Amino acid sequence: MGSLEEENWETREQILRAAWYYYVDQLTQDEVAKKLSISRATAGRLLERSRQNGIVTFTIGSSHFEAFQIGRKLRETFGLTEALVPPPALGDETQDAFSVSRRLARGGAQYLQNLLESDQTLAIGWGETVQATMERLPVEQTAKISTVTLTGGVNAYVPTLRRVRGKSARHTDAVIPAPIVVSSASLAAELQKEGVVQRVLERSRAADHALIGIGAVAEQATLAQKGYVTDDELVEFQKLGAVGDILGLFYDENGEVLDLPLHTRRIGVGVDDLRRIPNVVGIAGGLHKVPAILGALRGGYLDVLVTTEDVARALLAAEGVEA
Repeated sequence: MGSLEEENWETREQILRAAWYYYVDQLTQDEVAKKLSISRATAGRLLERSRQNGIVTFTIGSSHFEAFQIGRKLRETFGLTEALVPPPALGDETQDAFSVSRRLARGGAQYLQNLLESDQTLAIGWGETVQATMERLPVEQTAKISTVTLTGGVNAYVPTLRRVRGKSARHTDAVIPAPIVVSSASLAAELQKEGVVQRVLERSRAADHALIGIGAVAEQATLAQKGYVTDDELVEFQKLGAVGDILGLFYDENGEVLDLPLHTRRIGVGVDDLRRIPNVVGIAGGLHKVPAILGALRGGYLDVLVTTEDVARALLAAEGVEA
């Protein structure tokens, strides 16, 4: 067997994760295998590699495990069920937005893979990282669950639904048949009275889990990219205290949804509906999103957060917690 440095980064990360779960969290090899979606024998081999490469002596000997410790502090500070902070890349991955999104998507998919059970319903938001996460779920697993959209905007969901639709007769997708934002508040109210829209919204509210992105109030906001808001409107939202949006709802630094005309023209579940879903997974990274993620956490919108280490440190610092 070669040294750890000779392995690709995914193998290295898996070895590190196995060592952490076994030696620090004190899981059994069977539990480690389940966490990593591998066989018990493979888990044993990973642990042996961790010892051979000096990662494990009597303590964990790698600074890369700081990311897991930070995840634990995030859970404690914000009352989360889980906080996944992938260890930093071991020197061979760029840190551009695309790479960060894909790295987070792998962590989100691994979490969902270990969580989703047959016949459960996963409600999904929209955005590149959510789409990338869904793409990384095993086909055999997405075939056993149902998905439902949390907002209108069929076109925004098409790439994701293409990935999971039609894999099994047991699997169904429910899509709100309306735009995310319409031209007037009266039209939005009328559309939400339609039976087919109401039925999908009810399925969204009754979902077992939800997977959502978190948007910053900036020109690259997904709503702006889709043409639902203008750059001038985003500037105005910022003046009113907006720091981020979830599912097209803009909120302030404490997670309070702002009173905006845009919201009266929006079609989708509300924040109270979102909070009532048993397990809401938020996935977002990039330092420009720290205020948005912090507001979402303070607002109690999330049960699980998947983010990067630099963002995790910034979130803790904002709450006066030493990382």
